[in-house]
Amino acid sequence: MCILYCIQFMDKTTLASSSILGILKATHLTANQYNWLGTIFYIGYIAFVIPQNLALQRFPVGKWMSLNIFIWAVVLCCHAACKNFAGLFAVRFVLGICEGSITAGFLIVSSMFYTRREHTARVGYWFLMNGTAQIISGFISFGTLHIHTTGFQPWQWLMIITGILTLITAVSFFFLFPDSPTNAWFLTEDERAKAVRRIKENQTGVENKHFKKEQMIEALMDPKTWLFSLYTIFNNIPNSVSNQLQIIIVSFGYNPLQTTLLGCVSGVVEIVAIFTGVTIASRIPNSIAWVGISLFVPSLLGIFLVNFLPWHDKVGLLFSVWITITGVTGFVLSLTWLSQTTAGHTKRVTTNAIMLLGQTSPTPHHR
Repeated sequence: MCILYCIQFMDKTTLASSSILGILKATHLTANQYNWLGTIFYIGYIAFVIPQNLALQRFPVGKWMSLNIFIWAVVLCCHAACKNFAGLFAVRFVLGICEGSITAGFLIVSSMFYTRREHTARVGYWFLMNGTAQIISGFISFGTLHIHTTGFQPWQWLMIITGILTLITAVSFFFLFPDSPTNAWFLTEDERAKAVRRIKENQTGVENKHFKKEQMIEALMDPKTWLFSLYTIFNNIPNSVSNQLQIIIVSFGYNPLQTTLLGCVSGVVEIVAIFTGVTIASRIPNSIAWVGISLFVPSLLGIFLVNFLPWHDKVGLLFSVWITITGVTGFVLSLTWLSQTTAGHTKRVTTNAIMLLGQTSPTPHHR
């Protein structure tokens, strides 16, 4: 799960990395068109998040995610062949469609394999791989800037390299990832029975392929579902800046080589923030909301600083951007709440869909 979440986030941010690797000039993108490439990803996500959730209920979770990852890998490689805005627009839309299966699928898998007490840490562990992805992507981007081939630019190499890594992950996921504890190849028959019994306290069961209308209504009528959806929307507005992050850092006066490496620091900050947040929340009972709120404080401070510091203060502006990342921990903790409190597979699917719709924030204009 950690490997896949790292790969999918690295793929999702290839557009941001490509912005300083030559994609804007090569495909003749305007600033507005570049913004649309970020937005269309989430339009595809919104349009298919509910069908994706329903498919996760109907089909084996691991196999359905594997199919989406495979399509994702092929489409990512196709980015390298795009010559204009229209081509990129189409492939980004398909990426958004495939993305809708990953987080929702992982929440379902987490609830099938881990007890409620374990959810906070486990969800945090696979989500902090977003930070790891930024570090790896930064080094790959740095490497591609040193590749000099005729007719093939650094941003195209980035798409091909990450696409191949994703393709390998998709094949491995299909054969190695279990759909539930009952068919986990790495467990004996006795261990599978124990794995099922140990999550009895979750009161969710292992797997249910039947749609229950009453559970859907229960999820829709639960005020906590809508409160956390609203929270997710506001929490992910800063996250929508991720496509512009490299451009913002370049605007501070750093060159592309420096920017690729400085992007790695963003990943380190995210790892530390999420790990700290989920560790505290898992050890202190009933502290999820308080921990999430406390990590919004440095994020808000960073937002104010990046808007009011003088433009010549490059280091100050850079640190301001980095500390805004701490706010993502609140969203991770809300996911752990979701996996802990939704009883029944259908209710979990419905709540997943509503919550994840809130994760799609529009891409802002450049500063």
